[in-house]
Amino acid sequence: MRVTRPLYLHIGLQKTGTSYLQGLFLGSVDALREAGLDVYPTHRRAAYWLMLDVRDRFRPHDPPQAREVLRDLPGNLDAARGRAALVSEESFSPADDAQVQRLLAACSDREVHVVVTARDLGRQIPSVWQQGLQSGRAITFPDYLARLHKTQGTPAPIWWQKDLPAVLEKWSRHVPAERIHVVTVPPPGAEKGLLLERFCSVLGIDPALLDQSSVGRANRGLRLEQAEVLRRVNAGIPDDLKRRDVYGDVGKRGFSVKVLGGAEGRPILLPESERAWCEELSQRYVDHVREGGYDVVGDVEDLLPRDSAFAPDEQEVSEEQVAQVAVDALTTMVSRQLTTHRTRKDRAAAEAAERARRGWRGRVRRLLGVDAGINR
Repeated sequence: MRVTRPLYLHIGLQKTGTSYLQGLFLGSVDALREAGLDVYPTHRRAAYWLMLDVRDRFRPHDPPQAREVLRDLPGNLDAARGRAALVSEESFSPADDAQVQRLLAACSDREVHVVVTARDLGRQIPSVWQQGLQSGRAITFPDYLARLHKTQGTPAPIWWQKDLPAVLEKWSRHVPAERIHVVTVPPPGAEKGLLLERFCSVLGIDPALLDQSSVGRANRGLRLEQAEVLRRVNAGIPDDLKRRDVYGDVGKRGFSVKVLGGAEGRPILLPESERAWCEELSQRYVDHVREGGYDVVGDVEDLLPRDSAFAPDEQEVSEEQVAQVAVDALTTMVSRQLTTHRTRKDRAAAEAAERARRGWRGRVRRLLGVDAGINR
């Protein structure tokens, strides 16, 4: 009798350690395969393409091969030799019921488990806002919070990656609650590596198998001052330049990550005035998880915000701070351009000198040859 092998679908949520976990697992594909866990797709971009197909989000500028990942999923799962498989893409979580069914239909005969990483709203909300800036948006944080209040309890896109009960209820209509694993993100100050340990415990994998050096700097968060500069830059960029295949390379990875990311500044925090609302909503999320019959990995009270999530006063960025960050960013960009230009100049000069040396050596050899002929 053939044993049905599990397939773990890690569906998010956004800004819950997904990029960190994906970097580790995608950087350790061979070691994990030897340990019996097949990771598919084996590249982050292919996982993103899989999501685009499942959620019918293709655009004319997306490459043709993007449409092959979902088509090939059943065959790849059948051909995999491991005892289990993992598919991870945080943008699966907002899929509607028909899209969820489409994905599950492509999972061959696997026993599907859904893994949801969840973080307290006190940290997730500011993080998702600044992530939106890194995708080209220009909404201010106060306006973003106002939009959250206005649309709370509705299926508005702004809540797709935050409304944990709605996500769990939707996926539990297709996968039994006992096969939905809610992995809580540890609170600030927790033991390093605890999120990874929790995630690996669901998969039955030893965290020591994962290559920690495979995690890069691609998802560094912005500080308050840098976020305001990026927001203002985005406000001046035409919408037709914000399509994902263009802005992602230049605006996000080029400017936000490589220029603004990692700089000094203040963390982006919820205003103290949002504390009561955030705490009440978070408690409702905790109650839902407790009562829903899901497999909770970690402490469900990790979903309650800590005091450190709130700013004691309104966070404002002065014009002087904006100017300083902008100057620092321009200095970084120009310095890098100058370094690249200098390298090209030095290389060209060295190549020209080498050509000149070769030319003189040739002339000398020819002259010596002529002299030798005369002497004979």
